[in-house]
Amino acid sequence: MSKTRLSEHFNQCLISKNYESKGNAANATIAITALLLLQGVMVLPAQAASAAKTGQRVLMIEMTPALCSLQPTRARMRQCLEGYSLTVSGLDMGYGERCGRGSEPRLTPLQLKVVNRIMPDTTVRTQAWQRYGVCSPLSASNYFRQITNYAGDLKLPSELNTGNSYTVLKSRFVGQMTRLNSGMSADSVDLICQAGARRQMVLTDVHVCYEGSAFGTCSNVVDNCGSKFIISGGK
Repeated sequence: MSKTRLSEHFNQCLISKNYESKGNAANATIAITALLLLQGVMVLPAQAASAAKTGQRVLMIEMTPALCSLQPTRARMRQCLEGYSLTVSGLDMGYGERCGRGSEPRLTPLQLKVVNRIMPDTTVRTQAWQRYGVCSPLSASNYFRQITNYAGDLKLPSELNTGNSYTVLKSRFVGQMTRLNSGMSADSVDLICQAGARRQMVLTDVHVCYEGSAFGTCSNVVDNCGSKFIISGGK
């Protein structure tokens, strides 16, 4: 199994990606991203992996083609329009949630360019900051730097970025994740699925849990994918 850093997923997607639509090849520039966005509002599953205490952090990664297909209300979001394969929807810092509306995150043009590669939608960035970031002692710049740092170090199976769809065993997928990332255990990953066609489970979100800068154990996991699931590549 080949490997790709999450940051390389972003960069590869930004360089080139081909999708096929009804037999006709169409070139689309895509980039990577656990998280449900309904009618433009980010809604996280109530049971989703969450940071139980200060120091525990959860990076939330979305399988963008799956969510764009399963949730038509997302159709006008940038990651759906531009064919992103993975995006990040937020980082729970372990300081609680919804500590006040707060202001919109202010980032320098250079930092915004970097963050856009993994969080292209303005609404997602703002809601992640207002839900988690404002509860922490970090500035908006440092909060999003934490996100890009985690994303830059995380390695994912390159099959997530092929544009094809696969049925995979959960044990195999988690095993690949732990082999690719030193120090990660099976308990560091929470997989979230939704029922697709014929009620087959489709992977929509991957939550990766940390204890400070090291991988940790996820709390309040969903883990609802069963023994196998579909990775949707948009084809």
